[in-house]
Amino acid sequence: MYDLEREKSLIHAAQAGDRRAFESLYEAFFPGLYGYVRSRMSTTVAAEDLMSDVVLKVVQKIEDFHWRYPGSFRAWIFQIARRELADYYRRNHMSNELLDENENLSDATITPELQTLQRELREDLLGLVGNLSTRKREVVLLRYFGGLQNKEIAAVLDLDERTISAYLSRALSELQKELNQETKHLLLTREPRYD
Repeated sequence: MYDLEREKSLIHAAQAGDRRAFESLYEAFFPGLYGYVRSRMSTTVAAEDLMSDVVLKVVQKIEDFHWRYPGSFRAWIFQIARRELADYYRRNHMSNELLDENENLSDATITPELQTLQRELREDLLGLVGNLSTRKREVVLLRYFGGLQNKEIAAVLDLDERTISAYLSRALSELQKELNQETKHLLLTREPRYD
């Protein structure tokens, strides 16, 4: 459950140099931030390297952060991540990255077949998301890979919350249509079985 006063006090303590407060903030926001960054990078190693850069920037700039509303800290962190991603793409002359086919993203306790299926589903999903317009893609990645709410996405992208809702709705409709077409294609092209 979200505790506004706890978040504020942790932010103020982290700004004053309290390492444990920063660690608590990090633990709270890392999963969503990593999910977003990982969805934009080709390998886990590249995502972890970029996450290091993001965390370093947050540490360096935390004193400049001004709390405005619930979720503003998380939006601020994601803005830093977006800038770091843009810098990464620019430095490496890339527009976006997809997952490395050879990388294992799954839990080691599940079977190799399920690991392969998970990797293929993730690749397919990111491929479909990659077909969206730039803005819709960013909204979907922030929402479903980063775990941000519409208000936070609006702050990250400097847009109105209603605009975010509209982008998200259109993106989901487009993805649903693509999934339906993919499913139809699979059903029509599947080889017949003669058991």
